[in-house]
Amino acid sequence: MKKKLLLLGLGMCLLLTACSGKKAAEEEKQPDTQQEEETETGEASEETGKQEEAGEGSKQEESPKESSIELTQPPEVTFDDYSQDIKDEETGTMLLSVMENCPVVSIPENEAAAEKINMAFEQKHMENQSYIEEDADLARSEYQGLSEEEKKDWAGYGYGCTYKMMYASTKVLSIEGQSYQWQGSSHPNTWTNAYCFDAATGKLLTMADIFIDKEKAMELAKKHILEVITQDPYKDALLDDYESFVPDILTEEVFYLGENGLMIICNPYMVTVYAAGVIEVEVPYEELDGILNEAYMKE
Repeated sequence: MKKKLLLLGLGMCLLLTACSGKKAAEEEKQPDTQQEEETETGEASEETGKQEEAGEGSKQEESPKESSIELTQPPEVTFDDYSQDIKDEETGTMLLSVMENCPVVSIPENEAAAEKINMAFEQKHMENQSYIEEDADLARSEYQGLSEEEKKDWAGYGYGCTYKMMYASTKVLSIEGQSYQWQGSSHPNTWTNAYCFDAATGKLLTMADIFIDKEKAMELAKKHILEVITQDPYKDALLDDYESFVPDILTEEVFYLGENGLMIICNPYMVTVYAAGVIEVEVPYEELDGILNEAYMKE
């Protein structure tokens, strides 16, 4: 919404500038006698117009993209628990065991930023409900199709989406989300995402926001990822042709800024087998000088 308002504001500024230019052009087309009578007034108006246009341009440059207030305290995070057991209404049999929580962020110095972050996670919570409903229906159908003997070994399905705070400062708030889905297979399908916010504005940061040199950032990330995965305990879990997949690891929602540097999440099946689990690779802040936006460098 703020982005839309910003674009509208910029559009209005451009429109005002265009209108000023049109008005000046029309004044030039007036009869010479009228131009002579209004020469001094016109020059004054032109000077005023230039000052106004310069002022508008300055305002455009100075206007922040997000509402930012310099914080003196980091955000605070608590979690609402939405875990539940969904059971068959007739038999009471477990169909789906759900583990879910939702972050609730408080930023006393800028509650507008906190509200923006909370709305993002509330949206994800609402999306989860449709997935949970689908899995519950699938479990119900699967259970009802079992024989009486097979029902004795039924353990139900599982769904999880839980968050934890990884790092909070007056600059950034980093939260990690761990998800899983189990539908009776040998192991659940698991994955981890990360969300890094500008603590002063509530903006979800992208790679374009944090990197001033993305090419060097990717090269540095690749170097550190290879150093980690080619050593114990991961070197024996590498997939064939794993090196060709390393550049695909650093994408949106799998990085965050932590206490000591940039953290990169490598999910199962990216370059290693499932048993290797989630791998987190750290790139120290000292190596990010000139690569990471100074606004997010740790002091």
